[in-house]
Amino acid sequence: MKIRSSFTLLIALSLAAHAQEVATSFTATAAFPKYVTADIEFRDSTGAKWPNFFYGKPGGDGGVIDLNPTKPSASFTLVCDKMTQERGDQSRRVIGELCPPEKPPAVILTVTGIGPLMAAVAGGKDKNKPATTAELIGTLELAGRKLPVKALTSFRVHDGKGDEKNAALMLDGKFTVKASTLGLKTLAPTADIEVRFGLTAYPPEVVASGGKKK
Repeated sequence: MKIRSSFTLLIALSLAAHAQEVATSFTATAAFPKYVTADIEFRDSTGAKWPNFFYGKPGGDGGVIDLNPTKPSASFTLVCDKMTQERGDQSRRVIGELCPPEKPPAVILTVTGIGPLMAAVAGGKDKNKPATTAELIGTLELAGRKLPVKALTSFRVHDGKGDEKNAALMLDGKFTVKASTLGLKTLAPTADIEVRFGLTAYPPEVVASGGKKK
């Protein structure tokens, strides 16, 4: 009986430690770091057209992501106003008709809420570091249109080892919109456009200290 009680206590302590880690609050701000921390991409689900890649930083006064398991919250904006290969042939790309030569539109993703947190089994390089998933709620702004968004998103806490020297939160989300919703004319109105986005956020103390020197 004593062995079973000790085992139960160890499990409880382990779960409490994990909950404490997940509950860490992270800040998304353009002030830190100096390099790009956000990206958004558009892909043709059929593969007929090449993807478009945009990148940038959090906008406004910054935002906060709190992965408290009992009361998570998320409020931030990604302003991706730069596009890779902006001088290339945009007619081959999925939203190329919305991207005038050398004048890419700003893609703005505003997150205003988050659903319940769910555990997920990670694979690949992070198979020993399961991520947490949740649905982010917000809006996507592109070329004069503002669309409601519900994006399944994974959150992975980084330990500050490797290329990224600071403790951080790696966020990856995705959702699907119809070509007609984006105002595209070169694809069938019901064609699915896959939208993916990423963000690296940092604990407030890392932002305040300016992070580690690389």
